[in-house]
Amino acid sequence: MASVRQFLDLQTVDVDLDKRKARLAEIAERLGDEGQLPVLRSRVEELGEILRGVEARQSEEDADIAGLSGRIEAAEAKMYGGSITSPRELKDLQDDVAMLGRRRSEHEDILLAVLDELDATKAGLEATSSELAEAERAWKADQESMIAERGVLEGQVVALDGERADRAGAVPPPELALYEHVRKTHAGRVVARMRNATCESCRVGVPSKLAQAVRAGRSPERCPSCGLILLAD
Repeated sequence: MASVRQFLDLQTVDVDLDKRKARLAEIAERLGDEGQLPVLRSRVEELGEILRGVEARQSEEDADIAGLSGRIEAAEAKMYGGSITSPRELKDLQDDVAMLGRRRSEHEDILLAVLDELDATKAGLEATSSELAEAERAWKADQESMIAERGVLEGQVVALDGERADRAGAVPPPELALYEHVRKTHAGRVVARMRNATCESCRVGVPSKLAQAVRAGRSPERCPSCGLILLAD
């Protein structure tokens, strides 16, 4: 007959195994998972496209302003060059220069707004790129750490599997079946200590006759309340 102490020792090994296998499953799920990295990369790409668009608009405004300035200079040169003698023609040139000046002023206002947008977009792109670089660095370090941890855990699982096989092999099949049944139906727990005729798992008192049987240890006895196998403390 197996002693409850053997059940406790086997439970200890199983708990250790379960923890390591659960962690291995977590690592398997997280390895290769880039989390928010794709979102950050997409945002960097999006901001890059926006920046290129704003820069194109800046170039267009610069070109428009330069073109208008050139036309104004040409008109003014003609006005003041002495070649215009007709008052009406001179008046038309003055009106053209005034109109071109207003258009240039409008484009200059637009350019100022574009430059503000350009600065904001560059700042956003720089901040997001820095965030992405830091996130990629942290992700790489985390992946490397988990790979190393996985190697250690796999070695521990192999050792614990061997220890479990040895301990389980020392338990008679009927009692091992009881152990496995209780473990399956109680989320991995099998043994509960009994102190002063009270189950320390459910905090319910154990009937005196059952408590005596637990202390005698002639056969595995289960708590009538929670169903775990009792071990006299």
